[in-house]
Amino acid sequence: MKNISIITLGCKVNQVESEKIAEELENSGYNVSMGLGLSDIYIINTCAVTNEAERKSRNIITKILKLNENASIYVCGCSSENNPENFKKSSNVKKIIGTKDKLKLVDAIKSDDSEYDKNSQLSHLETRVSTRTRADLFVQNGCNNFCSYCLIPYVRGREVSFPINEIEKELRILEHFSKEIVITGINLSAYGKDIEGSDGLIEIARLFKNSPSRFRFSSLEVNVITEKFLQELQSYNNFCDHFHLSLQSGSNNTLKFMNRHYTKEKYLESVNLIRKYFPNAGITTDIIIGFPTETELDFEESLEFVKKVNFSEMHIFPYSKRKGTVAEKLKNVATNIPQRIEKMTTLALENKRKFIESNIGKVHEVIIENQKEGYYLAHTKNYILCYIKAENLNSNDKLNVIIKQTYADGAIAEICQ
Repeated sequence: MKNISIITLGCKVNQVESEKIAEELENSGYNVSMGLGLSDIYIINTCAVTNEAERKSRNIITKILKLNENASIYVCGCSSENNPENFKKSSNVKKIIGTKDKLKLVDAIKSDDSEYDKNSQLSHLETRVSTRTRADLFVQNGCNNFCSYCLIPYVRGREVSFPINEIEKELRILEHFSKEIVITGINLSAYGKDIEGSDGLIEIARLFKNSPSRFRFSSLEVNVITEKFLQELQSYNNFCDHFHLSLQSGSNNTLKFMNRHYTKEKYLESVNLIRKYFPNAGITTDIIIGFPTETELDFEESLEFVKKVNFSEMHIFPYSKRKGTVAEKLKNVATNIPQRIEKMTTLALENKRKFIESNIGKVHEVIIENQKEGYYLAHTKNYILCYIKAENLNSNDKLNVIIKQTYADGAIAEICQ
């Protein structure tokens, strides 16, 4: 049976969908690996969140053909939904689909494979799950927000929440293999809006009441940060007090042009509410630098707001013009982008250092993930990366550590005796 490699770019949702494709292929008897390796057949699960992501999605084909000039290539995902023509230039590309029905690639591969034997179909296989300590639980697809800079609503479609019984079934499988579950979706905060009587993300949290796995949310919007939501989360010992709360800009003027539907004042209210219930929470965010309308004054306002919030970590991106979005047509007045990125990055690193230092001497639960340069690596519930000197630990081992000092991109931690 032929070997298949799946190359995944972009978000956690793409990763989950690639795992599902891999599961179906393995159930059909194929040997499947994740990442770019020597194979007969390749699947590229593409991303279109930025121009750079689309460029990487296209360039993967060149890298594949250097490994195997006779490879059969199948393409899916956001970039192929947005610009399918970009992937038709190579005769090695056998099929291109977008974001919907990615599992159709499995049927296409079997149909094209002259060596495929229906009798090789395997039975009674468990659902394929990631061997990583941290597994993703995909609960929602699509987005109705239409932020002015973003293509995702156009390529992913409108918001759809998955039925709670299907989510629970998937969770019960994942928790047998992974001690941490990340609840994820394209616009996770919209979960339940399209289900009559739904209690939104609170319903998802309740599934973890007696779970052996701890859980966290991948990314949230300020609209879900309420007293009721936080009180519910506070009642679970296995909830990870890490909130990735999307910001994008700390300037009200820029937020308005971004069509983000909140002000910096509302955002700060949400942050303060989180810290009321979870005083030691890790609060992380995303910031876009150089949005077309972002003046120097807007940037300075954003910088000051970031100082006020004191994020534990920030992901900083330069604005990427996306064809077909509202922002593409805005007059560009943003200047000094590299200097702005440097300023914001310096502040982000300083805030991260302060957050880690505030945790020195505190006991944290961690789950061992992997090894690097003589250390075991693991994350605390509030998402501090710990470097641990020890012997004979295994992936998925759960233990308590004390944070001793900052180190590299995280902290040195010692196992509690």
